[in-house]
Amino acid sequence: MLRTATRRFRAADTVYNAIMQGRGRAVGGRSGRGGGRGRGGRQQQHMSSSTSSSGDTFNKNGTSYNRRRQNQKPGRGSGSNRSNNTRATQNQQTSHSKPINIETTNFQSIFHNKLCRAAKYKVHAPLCSCPKVVTLRQRYDNTTQNKVKANNETATMSSGNNNIGGYSNDQIQFDIDGNITHQLSQLDITSSSSSNDNNNHPFDNLIVLPDTKGSNPSIYSCTNTNLQSFQKDGISCEQKLAIEIFGNTSTTTDKVCSTDKNKIPPFKVNCAICLLTTHQRNGFVAIISNSYNELQSTITSARKSSLMKQSKGKKLHSDHAHFVCALKLSSLYTLLSAGRTRSKNEMVTKDILMQIRNDGGVDCLSAEMNNESTTSVQIKMGHHLTSLLWLLQDDKPPKSSNNNVKYIMVMGYIDSSNAIELDLPGGKRHLGETTLQGVIREVEEECSLQIDYDWLVSHVSKRYGGNKDTGEGDGSIQVLEPRKVKGSVSGDAFFVMTPPPDTY
Repeated sequence: MLRTATRRFRAADTVYNAIMQGRGRAVGGRSGRGGGRGRGGRQQQHMSSSTSSSGDTFNKNGTSYNRRRQNQKPGRGSGSNRSNNTRATQNQQTSHSKPINIETTNFQSIFHNKLCRAAKYKVHAPLCSCPKVVTLRQRYDNTTQNKVKANNETATMSSGNNNIGGYSNDQIQFDIDGNITHQLSQLDITSSSSSNDNNNHPFDNLIVLPDTKGSNPSIYSCTNTNLQSFQKDGISCEQKLAIEIFGNTSTTTDKVCSTDKNKIPPFKVNCAICLLTTHQRNGFVAIISNSYNELQSTITSARKSSLMKQSKGKKLHSDHAHFVCALKLSSLYTLLSAGRTRSKNEMVTKDILMQIRNDGGVDCLSAEMNNESTTSVQIKMGHHLTSLLWLLQDDKPPKSSNNNVKYIMVMGYIDSSNAIELDLPGGKRHLGETTLQGVIREVEEECSLQIDYDWLVSHVSKRYGGNKDTGEGDGSIQVLEPRKVKGSVSGDAFFVMTPPPDTY
């Protein structure tokens, strides 16, 4: 009897403690961000409450305080973030379910002026593996499959009619599973202005995408530039697309400026990394010699050409260098290895400034740069010059006169009275250009140096638009391709050459 009474007493005590704990939560309330403020305290003390076995506290009307607290509108805490994330996910799913607009004509008037109005566009290779293109291609394929399923259902419902889903029986063929396997291009999947009269996949062409972060962009597909045609003659495919974008122009370009006549917003077109790595790359020139006088003759030719332009009233390109000079290659290596070490930077900066002042042809330095005892001038190297120096350190030099190089031609940009940036001539190629054509144009625009096209083509392989089948000529030109720059795949090619013949 005593044991039974003890057990009953302990059970009653446990129930009492549970009731008091539940009442304490109901009376005291919580002031957390997600629990609703001002619900607890004195107002709830006057309510008669009881506790269920699940721990919820009920008032006399049978309403749970805890459940009512959960149903309240969330505040600025995690509940609001969850609702925002849910809303963003729904918007993303809605945008992914929308059909993709694919245009094949009227790039400027329709695709750019009415649909995209982007400032920059990128051209991708046929069936490329760029993440953005792969995502859009999957969306397009899913839309196509949904269209096919819808037509299959329509064909099943109207199997007794002569016309199946709006198409005659001789236009559509079905396989064993009932799927349409013939003339899928006749289905109206894209916009009304894009004609699917070709049997190719729209992504199996050169395509143009706006360089934006939108999840539902329009796509411009250049017809008759599929992978097979592109591998056979990629330059012709690019030139066809360039004509559709820029019109019939005698010279290549990469941008369109707005005019009052057509009122089309300005835009610029660049080649995507897939197009550079699989086809023609961007080109940069590094003229290196172990003779200062030999290199100085090339620099003098560039300076004379620049003065001739200005004397004829021609404006220099916006990317034209402020000066061109020859520097010791060892000084640039020291600047590269100095990093953020202050003492090494000051020492190598004084050395480079002294070389620029002793050049004799640089007359655009500020008074502070001409001061031999200055320590406030900063010299930094551009992205492409830095990449070349790392390549020259990693790769063995060719067996030629470039074994003991000491001087390199660099361009200088004066950013302020105490800042200079050094870099190499070269840049991005235009759509329809070979790497060599882009190199010659960029070098002339940035430093006025005119390189003989026939001489350059005769020393470079066909991989870059030259005439050589194999190899790289007689060793006067070496082509280096960096695999990655700062963790990203590079689409550049560096032409390390001896001073070219004087064409001035």
